[in-house]
Amino acid sequence: MNYKFNRKHEIFIQEKLSSGRYHTLEEIIVEALELLEEHDKKYEQWLQAARENGNVSIAELERIDNKFLIAQLERKLRQALES
Repeated sequence: MNYKFNRKHEIFIQEKLSSGRYHTLEEIIVEALELLEEHDKKYEQWLQAARENGNVSIAELERIDNKFLIAQLERKLRQALES
């Protein structure tokens, strides 16, 4: 499978490779996919719990979901900066 990344992503990938943490594009993609899978699982669990609760409005679900995503991104950024 071949894929052409936009310039922003190409720069990001080069930065990751230059950091020494990743040695190949495949390592970066595998980790990204694993994080996406983890995110999707957590999101589905959260969504199911919200549905079972029954008294959560759509607006509240969207607000909570955005906070969840931001928290996940902040956690990953902190981990990257610490390593």
